[in-house]
Amino acid sequence: MPPLPAILMIPFVYFLGADKIDTIYFSILFSAVNSALVFLILKEINNYQWIQIPTWGIVLLSALFLFGTPHLWVGISGRGWFVSQILTVTFLALSIYSALKLRSPLLVGLFIAIAMMARPNSLMTWPFVAAVTMQLIQENHGNVSWRQFIIWSMKTSIPIILAIIGLLIYNYLRFDNIFDFGYTTINGAADIVANAQTWGIFSTHFISRNLYVMFFEVPWINLSGYWPIEPSGAGMSIFLTTPALIYLFRYYPKKWWVVGAWVSIVFNVVLLSLYHNTGAHQFGYRYILDFLIPLITMLAVGFSNKIPWHFVLMVVLSIAINLYGANWFING
Repeated sequence: MPPLPAILMIPFVYFLGADKIDTIYFSILFSAVNSALVFLILKEINNYQWIQIPTWGIVLLSALFLFGTPHLWVGISGRGWFVSQILTVTFLALSIYSALKLRSPLLVGLFIAIAMMARPNSLMTWPFVAAVTMQLIQENHGNVSWRQFIIWSMKTSIPIILAIIGLLIYNYLRFDNIFDFGYTTINGAADIVANAQTWGIFSTHFISRNLYVMFFEVPWINLSGYWPIEPSGAGMSIFLTTPALIYLFRYYPKKWWVVGAWVSIVFNVVLLSLYHNTGAHQFGYRYILDFLIPLITMLAVGFSNKIPWHFVLMVVLSIAINLYGANWFING
């Protein structure tokens, strides 16, 4: 397991005792924080007039994030890997919000570095926070020089490099190998461990399977069963579990922050397509959390002071689907 959840739980263990710690409540707490951070991020972007939506539209998108995506069931499960994902979202959100507030690049990089202590691929969000910062510099000063970009990048890289070194040392202390994250010897599902042992943690061998699950996997229909719609535990299409995401297919302005968001999204998708595990056992595709905040901000682009009724309907449908899915995952 990555170290961040345990590190954050240490103060609670010290003051309350290990037997008093319930990881479900711990995870729910940070899930609630995540929704508040998404609201603040969207509000800040709206203040810059990068998007133009009413306050209730920001609330609607925040509700979609919290209840209409896998963030819902991941946040209430309390299991180790899932807690790591929730914490990853928390610190990536803090990094994005800090960039929007033009905070120190060291602070922006620090939040990404902390997120990497939960999920190392959090580094893929760096292009988004970099683009947000460059957009603000451009708007405040009229242009962005290569010197500004390089200096900012170097400062954000300091805590990130330290995090990478820390993770490598952590691996060495556990497995006597700085590059061993334990995936080939973990006491997990036999097929997943076999994939890692045979093909490695990342391989082109997994691309077709991962992309199929991510975009095209569907549930089984069993009207006579307890669950008339039986989700695929391997994962399901992000557009099926969150239908509101179909609104991502639209024209986007060529602005720093928009390009940065899509670069981060594409980087994440490419990396996850090479991964040895689709995220199973799950409802939907839980790895979407790695790039969910950029996706939500892109959804907000294109709505000009009015949220169409059919988008509201898709949000309601997304929430209903994920409530069903969370019930299936927890009780099925």
